[in-house]
Amino acid sequence: MNKKLASLFWGIVLILAGIIALAQTLGYLAPQDPTTWAYIFAGISAVSLIFYIAGGWRNWGALFPVTIFGALALILVMAARGVDNPTMAAPLFIGIGLPFLLALLIDVQRNWWAPIPLGVMAFLTLVLLAVEKVPGEWIGAGLFFFLAVGFFVVYLSRRALWAALVAYIMLILGFMPLLGMTSHAELTGVLLFVGIGLPFLYVYLRWPEWWWAIIPAGIMLTMAFVTAIFLLPNLPAGTLDPRLANALIFAGTAGTFAVLWARHHLRWAMIVTIVCGALAMAGLLLPGKISYWPLALIAGGILVLYSALRPRSA
Repeated sequence: MNKKLASLFWGIVLILAGIIALAQTLGYLAPQDPTTWAYIFAGISAVSLIFYIAGGWRNWGALFPVTIFGALALILVMAARGVDNPTMAAPLFIGIGLPFLLALLIDVQRNWWAPIPLGVMAFLTLVLLAVEKVPGEWIGAGLFFFLAVGFFVVYLSRRALWAALVAYIMLILGFMPLLGMTSHAELTGVLLFVGIGLPFLYVYLRWPEWWWAIIPAGIMLTMAFVTAIFLLPNLPAGTLDPRLANALIFAGTAGTFAVLWARHHLRWAMIVTIVCGALAMAGLLLPGKISYWPLALIAGGILVLYSALRPRSA
């Protein structure tokens, strides 16, 4: 019966709203004062609250019309009183977020996804409250941080590794706008490489049988190291030999595959280690006018030919 009454109520509300909107569009009805609409929305919110209580407090979805129409009524009251700034829209996002909070409190396991929209609504509320006082970079960082918290809560409730990975990525991205505000914004590249490399390093250390994870980990951390060396504030890149960057990249790659060769006894990793090590040495010893990227291509071709021509074990 409660559902039937609620359906009848909302049907009448929608019909009346359509008639009023049509009448105003055709010019038969003058636009109403904001205070009038505030009373109307407050009444709808009150009736919706009755339906919500009658249906049981665990029916969190029925709370949306209560909080949303209540928020709209509050916004119209502020508009009638001359409030004209972004903060007046904050009650709407609070009204949208409260049912998600209730859903989370009622059943964390079943409503594990609720922290995500809840975090977004909380962030939007804070943005409206602080948009005129906080730099845009802080707002951008805050969005990623709120999303990181939301996905981390999902991880805690579901123990889903994908949620932990997304939370980690959001956390890393959150720091990048903040670094962009510093006098050395180019160092955000270091954070990016480290942020990508560390999860793969953790996977490799935690599950050594997943040997492939050391490859992106080693290469990304090598790139972070090289980027840091050439972009450090007290060490201008112009004082360093440009060949050093390429040599270090190849040396780091050689060290990465050396781990696979020594620990996992992969023959092909030995070949990659030797080739990259030789290219690293060549990059330092060859004259500066000679680019050794062509040598890298030649070495790669030799490696492919060797793999194709070497005798296969029976």
